[in-house]
Amino acid sequence: MGVRATGPEVPEGARIVVIGGANTDIAGASSAALRACDSNPGHIRVSAGGVGRNVAENLARLRTRVSLVTAFGGDEAGRALMAACRDAGIDVSASIVAEDLPGAQYLAILDERRDMALAVNDMRVLDLVTPDALAEPARAALLADAALLVVDTNVPAASLEWLAATVTAPIVLEPVSEAKAGRAAGILSRVAALTPNAAEAAVLLGHEVAGLEGALAAARELVALGAGAAFVTCGVAGTAWADATASGTTSAPRVAVANASGAGDAFCAGVAWALLAGRGVGDAARLGTSLASIALADEDTVSRRVTPEAVLAAEEELS
Repeated sequence: MGVRATGPEVPEGARIVVIGGANTDIAGASSAALRACDSNPGHIRVSAGGVGRNVAENLARLRTRVSLVTAFGGDEAGRALMAACRDAGIDVSASIVAEDLPGAQYLAILDERRDMALAVNDMRVLDLVTPDALAEPARAALLADAALLVVDTNVPAASLEWLAATVTAPIVLEPVSEAKAGRAAGILSRVAALTPNAAEAAVLLGHEVAGLEGALAAARELVALGAGAAFVTCGVAGTAWADATASGTTSAPRVAVANASGAGDAFCAGVAWALLAGRGVGDAARLGTSLASIALADEDTVSRRVTPEAVLAAEEELS
């Protein structure tokens, strides 16, 4: 079996299947400190987004074969989103199209530092990603052929449980948010890797996770609960990681932040890319951090500057 010439040595033809959210992102960034209950001058961007979709696009830009299983609305926004996925090199042939529902949308308000102040999401269409839908022959065949799965908690808890019980490929799980992280609590023993931030880890563990040392303890605790590996991100403080044999921390690079909303998705994609290539947990943390640093420095949620070479160059700067 051949290998790629750049980046981690990913087996030729290996496919990652991503199951999760795809939505239209509407991001409003304030030009000055946000004023509550007032109109804030700034600028607004509309782009393709969604945790699963963002992870899939990052992987496609890393020259990895990737399929996305999600649900698209039947409206104009849903059709445009599907076309954007195809244009990015993502296979969406196994996704669901709901003609009677609007496409998923995510509305975010960013402060003057380009960090998210609040967000509202309408993800009703993703409720259609049910166990019965995943078990349909074409999707079941795709899942059986996957070398690795990435799953986000935008899909129903029952679907997460079905995947954990049915699929034999390693699963990388992205908990998405504090509100949805709890959906993953029952399947930790089936997860090869888990990529929560500190707040999401706190939901999974039922206690506060404070600072990088707290994140390191949380990563070890998640592994003790059954996860193969855990990566707990702490923003500018860095990332804590652990598996059954090792644990440690990775520093966050200093970058001028243009948009923080896609960093976690980029980190997850970097971890999945590394694990597909058989790299260890520490390497996976560095590659995830390197990919996240590229995302942070770009106004786009998924940076067009992502390539294997760019990620390896960013990894060199961490050394």
